[in-house]
Amino acid sequence: MHSEEHTHTTNVWTSDVRPELHTADPALADVIAWTDAHPCAWDVVTHAKSKAFGIGSCEYIGWAQRGMAPAAVLERASHLRGLATGRDAFQGPASIFAWRARFTLEHYRDSGFTGGLFRQHDGKHHRLCMTLDYTPETIGDVVTRFIDWCGRDYRTEYVTLNAEIVRRTDHPL
Repeated sequence: MHSEEHTHTTNVWTSDVRPELHTADPALADVIAWTDAHPCAWDVVTHAKSKAFGIGSCEYIGWAQRGMAPAAVLERASHLRGLATGRDAFQGPASIFAWRARFTLEHYRDSGFTGGLFRQHDGKHHRLCMTLDYTPETIGDVVTRFIDWCGRDYRTEYVTLNAEIVRRTDHPL
């Protein structure tokens, strides 16, 4: 019998902004680089301020929703990056899902930034719903985007935000 010594080298990429986040996965290295270039994104995925993309959001796969381990944070950052940059495999850059990711990154530091559950109502039933972020200044535009996304499959009598009516429509869409 004989023995041999083998040396193995592993590249590890570490965030300049959040040094506790690192990976040996080259695909996630790009996520770290993008998120370091957009430090607001680190805040979005590690705090609960954004209802759409913050920690605990149902936007993310279950194991990554609340965890602060590097793998969970990087999974959330990867998902946010894919939507915001138009690289998501399922949602194109013109989708409301991509728009809301860009909106969150653009307005995250604005005064009054928060989010909630928007619901379409046809007068009898809840229909479509989506968690969206907004500010007091942008709420009207966010509701309009939501109604446009709902489309014409159901009549929209009113829209609620966290069970409070935020817009009534005078005519069916």
